Amino acid sequence: MSKRRVLYYLGAFFINFVIISITFAYVGLVPFGNNNFLSSDLGTQYLAFLTELRRQLVTGNPHLYLFSQSLGDNFFPVISYYLLSPFNLLLILFSPKGIPAAANIIIMLKISAMGVSMAYFLKSYFQKISVANYIFTIAYSFCGFVASYFYDLMWLDALIMLPLVAIGVIRVIEKQQYVFYYFSILLAIIFNYYLGYMLCIFSVCFFIYIGLENGLFQARNKWRIIRNYLTTSVLAGLSSAVVLVPTLVGMLKTAKTSFSVLNYLPSARFGLEALTQLGIGGNTFNQRLEHGPSVFMTSTILILLLAFFLSDRISNRDKWYSTLLLGTLLISMFVTTFNTVWHMFQNPAGFPFRNSFIFTFVCIFIAYKAFDAGVFDDISTVIKSTCLAGILLCIGYSTEWLLPRIIEKLGFGTPNNDYDGRYFWLSIVSIIISGTILLALHSNKKFLTLVILMVSFEVIANFTSVMSTAGFGNQLVYREEFAKEDSILKNVKDRSHLGHRIIVSKSGLNKAFPEKYNNYNDPILFNINGVSLYSSTLNQNTLEMMHNLGYYSINVRRISYFGGTNLTNALLGVYYRIHQWDNHYQVEENYNAPTLGFLVNSNVYGFKMYSKRALDNQDRLWQALNGNSYEYLKNALLTSMQQKNVKNKTMYTYQLVTRASGPMYFYVSPMNYSTAKIYVNGKRVDTEPINVYKAATLRLGHFKKNEKVQVKILTDKSLDLNPEYFQSLDQKAFLQSLHKFRDNSLKITSDLNHDTVRGTINVPKDSPLLLSIPYDNGWNAYVDGKKVRIHKVVDNLMAVNLKKGQHKVVLNYQVPGLKLGWVVSAISIILFIGFYYLIKDKNKD
Repeated sequence: MSKRRVLYYLGAFFINFVIISITFAYVGLVPFGNNNFLSSDLGTQYLAFLTELRRQLVTGNPHLYLFSQSLGDNFFPVISYYLLSPFNLLLILFSPKGIPAAANIIIMLKISAMGVSMAYFLKSYFQKISVANYIFTIAYSFCGFVASYFYDLMWLDALIMLPLVAIGVIRVIEKQQYVFYYFSILLAIIFNYYLGYMLCIFSVCFFIYIGLENGLFQARNKWRIIRNYLTTSVLAGLSSAVVLVPTLVGMLKTAKTSFSVLNYLPSARFGLEALTQLGIGGNTFNQRLEHGPSVFMTSTILILLLAFFLSDRISNRDKWYSTLLLGTLLISMFVTTFNTVWHMFQNPAGFPFRNSFIFTFVCIFIAYKAFDAGVFDDISTVIKSTCLAGILLCIGYSTEWLLPRIIEKLGFGTPNNDYDGRYFWLSIVSIIISGTILLALHSNKKFLTLVILMVSFEVIANFTSVMSTAGFGNQLVYREEFAKEDSILKNVKDRSHLGHRIIVSKSGLNKAFPEKYNNYNDPILFNINGVSLYSSTLNQNTLEMMHNLGYYSINVRRISYFGGTNLTNALLGVYYRIHQWDNHYQVEENYNAPTLGFLVNSNVYGFKMYSKRALDNQDRLWQALNGNSYEYLKNALLTSMQQKNVKNKTMYTYQLVTRASGPMYFYVSPMNYSTAKIYVNGKRVDTEPINVYKAATLRLGHFKKNEKVQVKILTDKSLDLNPEYFQSLDQKAFLQSLHKFRDNSLKITSDLNHDTVRGTINVPKDSPLLLSIPYDNGWNAYVDGKKVRIHKVVDNLMAVNLKKGQHKVVLNYQVPGLKLGWVVSAISIILFIGFYYLIKDKNKD
């Protein structure tokens, strides 16, 4: 590679690096300050997953099953969805408490790398190495998608790969070269299969466009090129089977498989208000879950794009082909049916229009074609394009901002938007200045420097406009609190027995976060066996089982520790409960908890749970495990209920008499504890530091048998005169049964940081061994070296039958579909190699 080319690519990298550094420094983000972006998915999901990946890389102990994923789950879907970026190898250079800083640096490097891949594309297509190319590399690397979703750092790899996929398509058509295209598609899928899937659709669209442009469909060898392109595409996809097959098997166990006909109706996804996205500040962090397509591309690119269609320098044929490509991508976002297909046949849960970066790339590409054709030499065209750009922005803001206020003035409603009018004026001024500079290029090409500076200013302004509406965490506080909690948990793990679980109900990390931190992924963050999880890969059967036992779940991606009782803690082997109070950690021990496996009665095989009957499920389950019909949870005697209206809510007053000595629990579904107030004997019950919006079991206190209790509930929910709402645990009977389970627990000898569970157990009589591990066909069980059948019990747990005597029990986990994926990938790679040499020889002929 020549020195000029090296300097060209280094320039693309470092210009982007300087711009993102200025942007991060402006808001004081690490490494330029103490602020950290611990908001949204970066703080609640990626942080924990990156920490776990770093742990496995540093220790050299990769394992594909984590007991820190709720009750335990296949880690492979998390790896394939979140963690396969090669940039993540940099995590080994950081300590666990430095992972938030590592994430920032990885984001900076990825955005810089986008400039290099885009520069490579522009050089490949236009055969030019020019300073002017940096105008377009900057616009692409800091487009609206990046500014809106940069903290979803796993998606940024797709923007690095997109220009490479485009180059691969061009080489297939123009040179009949297939290796580059094969690897660009293969790596795009491996790095992030979700957006990699979108790049596969893009490659088809771009193939048709480049084919039309090069007259492919009139050429004599068109069918051979089309056939070879399709063959290469299929083999590239199949070569990624080592990732796709086990991921598909894992994701089929999540709620991602749900189907809604509404997602396929041909309805409109947005209106003219989406035109605000063309300007600076058209999108904010607060609107991240619902907004128009993030298509900001700077005013310079917008003017050139419009000039492409207005200028006589561009042939009508080129305009029609570009309209076809842009129109296809625009319709794919506008029409719900196509938008759902682009998003892997699922409506995105927040963060909409995740394919908008592809539309922006094509816009920038077409804008470069206009620039390359010299449209800026046509003064009238530039003026018209500049005016049209301003008009489009005005239409967008009129629709989104002005009209709702007129409606409000007329008394028909209150607008709900966060648009800042100052960004409208900044965008209009930027359009005017950009148009003026483009006009100046006609007389002096030295004004290119001003264009680059103007584009840089706009992308910085747009990026900071998004971040200005987001809260920042504190890296110094995070490091300090992480070290404290990590030390406490290591000490607790050293004291505890293998095969128990730990709940962190309140973390000191809350102080470091800008918004409420609900500890969902603390088990992964600190490598402990927990209960909770927040992930798009959450097993649906595990979620439903825990929800039916009374645990809180706000949606299909979250399951909380909140809602546990003495019964469920025993069932799941919860040995410690830890929370911070006044800067000190309090550790509560449950000495009676059995391990993850204990002997139970064979009645467990016939047990089934019912929806919205958590306490009833717990009582019947405990009876099944013990093989009796004793009532462990007893309904309170309800002597009276009164109700009265209090400020649009109802105050229910229940007079109760307990029927057992022990903790009393309350459960009704659904129940919003966040908006309700509950008082027991005049004292308000704390519903924990998290907001509980749906059903969950609530502990009301510990009471003696025949004790009178008054419960007041202020809520907007309609309640009944139902004694099943309030149930007391017969603590004495419960503990007697619990001691039996503890004494008949599996003595686990493995540390659970491998894909194996080992233990020994003495079985007094033939009994099932209940394992509080979610059922998964990836598990194989061996008793004394012989494989035994695993039964699915309690809706989604496992059990194996044991004969009387002393036994060694071993569970081995293999990711379902991984072996098949390896086989398919290996065969596909071999087929591509054979295919490559076959077509190579034919081309020689």
